[in-house]
This record gives sequence, C-alpha cells and structure tokens, in this order.
Amino acid sequence: MLEIEEDKIIVPKGIRYISDWKDYNLSDFNFPHILDKKIPGCGYTEYCITSPLNVILCSPRKILLENKEEQHPDTVFYFKNELDDNIEVDKDITKEGKSEAEIAEEKLEEKKRELQRKLEEMTQKLNDYLSRCIYNDIPAKVLVTYDSFRLVKKLLIDRGIFDTFYVVIDEMQSVFSDALFKSDTELNFVEQLQGLQKVCYVSATPMLKKYLAMLDEFKDLPYYELDWKKRDPLRVVTPDLK
Repeated sequence: MLEIEEDKIIVPKGIRYISDWKDYNLSDFNFPHILDKKIPGCGYTEYCITSPLNVILCSPRKILLENKEEQHPDTVFYFKNELDDNIEVDKDITKEGKSEAEIAEEKLEEKKRELQRKLEEMTQKLNDYLSRCIYNDIPAKVLVTYDSFRLVKKLLIDRGIFDTFYVVIDEMQSVFSDALFKSDTELNFVEQLQGLQKVCYVSATPMLKKYLAMLDEFKDLPYYELDWKKRDPLRVVTPDLK
C-alpha cells in the first residue's frame, strides 16, 4: 500500500526504479492528475510499458518512443504518422514559369497521397496489434507523439475500447515550452485531453503550481510529488551550486 503524506508519495527504501516498486499502481490515483516524479531516469516510462494496464504513452520526442520500440519490439506499438511532419515546399516556386509551378504542385500532391497511404497502413497495423492483444489477453501499450494522439484516440473510440486505456503524458512541461514554436499543435493536443478521466501528466520538471493554477486546464488537477529522500536521504544527491 502506498504511503502518502498530504500530496507527497513516499518512495520506499531500496527502490531506485518505479518498475521495482510493487505497491505502485497507476490505477490507484485520482484522475486526471499531475505527477512530479522529481528525478529523471527513475524508470517511469518503463513502468508504463511493463505494467498490467492498457496504456497510451504520449511523448513530445520521437527519439524516446523509437528507443522504447527497440527495447520492447514484441509488446509495444509505436504509431508513426508522417502526415504530421512538415512537407517541404519551395516558397518561391510561383515566381518561376507556370509549368515549373504545376510540376511542383503535382509532386506535392503525390507526396501527400503517399503519406496518406502510409497513415492508412499504420492505422491497420494498430488495429491488428490491438486485436492481437485482446485475443491473447495481454495489456496494450501504444506509443505516440503529442501531435498524433488524436488519431489513436479516434481509432480506440471507434473500437469502443478507449475507456480501458490510461493516457500518460510524458514530459508534460513540453506542452508549454514547445508552444513557443508550434502553438497550434500543443493547443490541439491539450484540447484532445479535455474531459478525459484516465490521464496522468508526468514530469521531473513540471511548471510551478502557482502557474498551473492560472490555467483552466490544469488548475483543479490533483498534484502529487514522489518523495525519494524521506526513507533514504542518500538516494538523491543534490548538487551544491554557487
């Protein structure tokens, strides 16, 4: 059973990684909520992938998802949507001859069709993966970037199984930091999460509570902190900065 003091969750002595913590269960918390894990590299992502729960792990960084896919090729599904990548277009093409502009437009449309075909293939593969998990009675682990979450959400809703999944937002501070250069994407992502119950926002460096309290989307969410020091003060070494 978890030891909780106010909003702090006491990490037992001897635990270094969350996946080693037998009493820790994502389903035990009030949802949605924010979790300040305090230290990076504590294995929270690994816990999500190896837990007995159906999980959608959302990350702003493709490299993290690619690494987890390589580590767990037979148990996770990384939903890659190339349509969300920017399609390069020559901005000055209209200054050239009409035929050149037409050729460029044709190439652009051809690339869009190819990306759409890949998206349809990826969607079918996700459907096959989910069917396999259901048939074998094993938890499904879907990895996806923030900008493609909407597609996974729709597919799971259409199948009538979305409510069986926990949504974990890794590096939730990126919702705010990345908004500086892709605000529409981050805003759409936050909108897609509104009204969902089984959502956990995770970060080792979340925004301060007083700033989250100013945002309608986050101000009323329970805020938990992992306390690594109380049961083992030497477990976390704090640098003495001058």
